[in-house]
Amino acid sequence: MTKTSKGSGTAGNVFGLIGIYILIYVVCSVMFVGLFHTGLLKNMEVLMYRGIVFIVITGVIAAIVMGVIRKFWGFITVRDIIMVFVIFCCVNTVLFTLIPVTVERSVSVFMLSYMEENSDQTFTQDSVGEVFTEKYVTDYGAFEKRFVEQVATGTIEENADGSYSITERGKFIVKMFRTVAEWFDTDRRLVYPNEN
Repeated sequence: MTKTSKGSGTAGNVFGLIGIYILIYVVCSVMFVGLFHTGLLKNMEVLMYRGIVFIVITGVIAAIVMGVIRKFWGFITVRDIIMVFVIFCCVNTVLFTLIPVTVERSVSVFMLSYMEENSDQTFTQDSVGEVFTEKYVTDYGAFEKRFVEQVATGTIEENADGSYSITERGKFIVKMFRTVAEWFDTDRRLVYPNEN
């Protein structure tokens, strides 16, 4: 196919460009999900961080693919290469944090999944609470997992005597959490635990 003038904004070019964006997005999103089933970065224990790295990797691949396509279709600009990277990373970051990260961390997901697996039974609020404490917190090490994550991310650090303290990074993050809590009027007890 011959190069067209970059100034020609025909409808065909617009629809072609939209199609290219969609195709690259879908293919690279499949690659993004596929990376979780490889051994790549398995030592990175925080799912959120591993996912963000994978998003950047596949976002760069999306931009490279768009750059290669540009050699054949002159109506694609450098702006399109940048846009495909930005759109891919932004959309997938939102979806990743909203769905997989929520599934991995959510009390609601655990509670509903447990009740579905045992749908031949009925439950009281207390009985579900007991299961949550025994299985999710104790057996699955939910607290330990989150604690180790905070050490890994540098929000808390171990002292010489084996105790732990919050770092300046941790204090900064708490300030951000409190600001968000104020903006959206969330439960203050989660960001001010000493207030009953």
